[in-house]
Amino acid sequence: MHLRYRRPAPLDAVHGARRGFGAGRTPTTRRASRVAWLTCAAWLALAGPARADKMTDAEELFRRAKTLMADKKDAQACPLLEESQKLDPQMGTLLNLAICHENVGKTASAWGEFRAVEQQARAANREDRVKLARERAAKLEPRLMRIRIVVPPDAKVDGLVVKVDGEPKGEALWSGVAVDPGTRTIEASAPGKQPKTVTVRVSDAGAVVPVTLPPLEDEVVAAPRVVSDPDADRARDDEYAANQSRKSTGIVVGGIGVATMAVGGVFGVLAILNDGDAAKVCPAPCVAGSDAARAADETTDRALLFANVANVALPVGFVVAAIGAYMALSAGPTEKPTARAVTPGRSRAGDLGGRALLSPRPGGAALTVSW
Repeated sequence: MHLRYRRPAPLDAVHGARRGFGAGRTPTTRRASRVAWLTCAAWLALAGPARADKMTDAEELFRRAKTLMADKKDAQACPLLEESQKLDPQMGTLLNLAICHENVGKTASAWGEFRAVEQQARAANREDRVKLARERAAKLEPRLMRIRIVVPPDAKVDGLVVKVDGEPKGEALWSGVAVDPGTRTIEASAPGKQPKTVTVRVSDAGAVVPVTLPPLEDEVVAAPRVVSDPDADRARDDEYAANQSRKSTGIVVGGIGVATMAVGGVFGVLAILNDGDAAKVCPAPCVAGSDAARAADETTDRALLFANVANVALPVGFVVAAIGAYMALSAGPTEKPTARAVTPGRSRAGDLGGRALLSPRPGGAALTVSW
C-alpha cells in the first residue's frame, strides 16, 4: 500500500533544495513499501522457472538429436526431436524433425512437417527456409502413399468416425489419406454401434490402397438388474457423509477467506482516504510543529495503520479462500446414485444357473459369482 502524503519538512528546509524520492518517508512507510514490492516480485517469479526448465530440456534433446543425425543414427534421433518440439516448439526443430523423418522413410510425416515449416518461415520472412521446405516437400509428394477409405451405403451410419492410426479423419480426406509406410490401422465407430478395426499394409511409393469399411453391428446392452448389498450401502453412505462434511468445511473456510479479503479491501480504502485527508490538512509548504502539521501526522499514522492491516488481510484472505475452494472442489460425490448395483451382461455362467453380483465399494467395486 503506497501513500502519497509525506510528513512536513522542518521550517529551515521548506525553501531548500528539492528532496529525492522517499526522503520524507518514515521507516515504517519504507518497510511497508519494500514488503509490498517483494511480495509482487515473488508472485511474478513463480511462472518463470517452469518455462526455463522446458527450454533447457528441449535444447538438450535437440543437441543430442543433432549428434545422432551426424552419426547417421536418424532412427534414434527422431524421437528426441519430437520430444524437444513438444517441450519448446521451434521452426528449426521442426525442420530438423522433417529431415529426420525423411531419412527414416516416414514420407507422410516429413511432407506435412516441411509444409508446416514453409508456412512458419513465410510468416517470419525467412525466404531461405521457405525455399528449402517447399523444395523438399515437392520432392516427397510423388512418393506419398495414401489410403482410400471406401464406405459402402450399408456401412455409412450417423455419427460415423473414422480414425487412421488413432487420428480422426474427416470425410473430405477419405479419398486419399497420406500415411507413412508400414502397417496402418483404420478404426470405424459410431454411437450405438460396435467399433471395428481394419489393418492394411502400405509399402509402394506413390500407391493408393483402397480399404472398404465393414458394416457396424448394433451394441448388445443387457438390461441391468438392481440388487442390494447392505455392507456396500453402509460403506457408501459413510463415504458420502465424509464427502459432504469436507465440502461444507471447504465452503465455510472459503467464506472466511473471502470475508478476510473484504476486510483488507475496506482497510485499504480507509488508508487511501486518510492519506488524502492528510495532504489536505497540511498542504505544502507544511511547517513542522504547527497545528496543521500535527493533525496531518495523526491522519498519516491512521493511514499507515490501515495500510498495514490491508497488506496482511488481503494475502491471508486469498490463501484461506484458495484452501477452502480446493477442499470444496476436491470433495468426492455427495449424492447417492439411482442404481446401487447391476449385474454384468450375458455370460455362460448365467445360462447355467449361476448368479453374478457387482457391488460398488469406496474407490472401486467387488464382483461376486455364485452357483
